[in-house]
Amino acid sequence: MKNISAVIVVKNNPLHLSKVIASVEDLVKEIIIVDIGIDNALKAELKKNKIVKIIEIKNDVPYVELIRNKTKDFAKSDHVFFLDPDEIVPPGLKTIIQSQLTSYDYFKIPRKNIIFGRWIKHSRWWPDYQIRLFKKDKVTWPKIIHRQPKVTGNGYTVEAREELALLHHNYQNIDEYLSKFRRYAKYEAKEIFDSKMTLTFSSAIQKALNEFISRYFAAEGYKDGSQGLVLAFLQMFYYLIVYFYFLEMKKFKIDGEIKEEEFFRKGLKETLYWKKKSLLERMLQKIL
Repeated sequence: MKNISAVIVVKNNPLHLSKVIASVEDLVKEIIIVDIGIDNALKAELKKNKIVKIIEIKNDVPYVELIRNKTKDFAKSDHVFFLDPDEIVPPGLKTIIQSQLTSYDYFKIPRKNIIFGRWIKHSRWWPDYQIRLFKKDKVTWPKIIHRQPKVTGNGYTVEAREELALLHHNYQNIDEYLSKFRRYAKYEAKEIFDSKMTLTFSSAIQKALNEFISRYFAAEGYKDGSQGLVLAFLQMFYYLIVYFYFLEMKKFKIDGEIKEEEFFRKGLKETLYWKKKSLLERMLQKIL
């Protein structure tokens, strides 16, 4: 007997939603569509599917972590399968879930990210493990952007193989990336500001350089072609934009002095750190 409820938070009219729904119809008891602003035409089409249940949330939802805990309570089944409207479940993964469901409390599932028309196999985008399938009482989501949930009990880690990974149609183009980029950066800055924490230029530079150096060089982002280069730079800029939004919220009052040598000192530090780490990993691989 099926004992899984799929939960998908949907806004507007996502391109891949019909394929996402089709990929789990034979796996779950119900598909709960959490409506945070669905187009009327799409809503009418969804109502034709007998296992689809639409629940409307009228409040503004800038990022999904804010409502993760709330949405899992909509499910009637003991197990909840969170999916984004651009994540397709492959047959191999469904076979594993069906055979292992009753033995584990949560599942860590790899994701195959398609970004700018290419599967990003490096750049710290693979295997991109996500906890998406779980017993309702074993997982709690913090209301913080891009955070993994807190889990209890026994977990199952799905092997990092392409045929077992969620197919994630992530960013189609740079416009889509920048649209989410701006929204996420603004709310991350607001979280820092509201918490009364301090974000300095020095720490922002360190995070930004860490992103580029770790993704493009240490994680071999150069093997992802020009998409890898563009992604590494965009990820680097993200933390600077977070810092700029934070400054704006503080009426542009800067904590501490900004020194020109700070950028180069932090860059050298991050470069040496990831170079040593990469060298150590290569040595370990040779030993193994």
